Amino acid sequence: MSAGKSIHVFATAALAPPIQKAAKQFQEKYGIKIDFTIGKAEKLISEIREKKIGDILSSGAEHVLDEAETLGLIRRESRKSAGKRRSLILVQVGNPKGIKSLKDLAKDGTRVGISISGCLVGIWDDVCSKAGLTDQIRKNITDFSDGCGAVMALINQKKVDAIFGWNVFKNIWPGTSDIVEFSKEIQVYRSTGVAIISYSKEVETASKFIEYLTSKEGKKIYAEYGWIRKF
Repeated sequence: MSAGKSIHVFATAALAPPIQKAAKQFQEKYGIKIDFTIGKAEKLISEIREKKIGDILSSGAEHVLDEAETLGLIRRESRKSAGKRRSLILVQVGNPKGIKSLKDLAKDGTRVGISISGCLVGIWDDVCSKAGLTDQIRKNITDFSDGCGAVMALINQKKVDAIFGWNVFKNIWPGTSDIVEFSKEIQVYRSTGVAIISYSKEVETASKFIEYLTSKEGKKIYAEYGWIRKF
């Protein structure tokens, strides 16, 4: 590889800060420019499929890359994880409802928001099923959002009292919410994956960037934003 090469990365919005910081350091180190398309997972996959472009796809859950793989959009052998995220409850700043645990989301009058797209699909079901609180909490789900940014907006606009989200939200959108942790036995984790897009004409360069993201140096950057490095 030589200076002057460039690659294009498709990444979901909630994953953008660490991968963009890593890209900046990678460019400084190797002289390789990295451009980004940032958006919701579903739209990214649709654009890659329609335009047949891109070098790397980054997603916040393996099921997103599973879909991309079944559509023939990524190289299976290139899939790697840059870290994982921990599920938790996010509440309005100051926690005005005094929510202290998952059980509090089952109380009458509590408004709960969930995401029905992207990396948070099914998280509320996974957690509540483990705790035996599915029916109790389902009745309090008042808002359905389209992705991570949209579900955080429910908290910021005070449309709900709590949402199911990731620990990294606190670092990506600082000062916008408080967190309530789940007990270890009901915890859910999901991997943040990267893969080379099938249409890439810069496979060697894309592979080099993925190696960087999954190296100690790259995972250190993700850890700064709350990602967990070890599996």
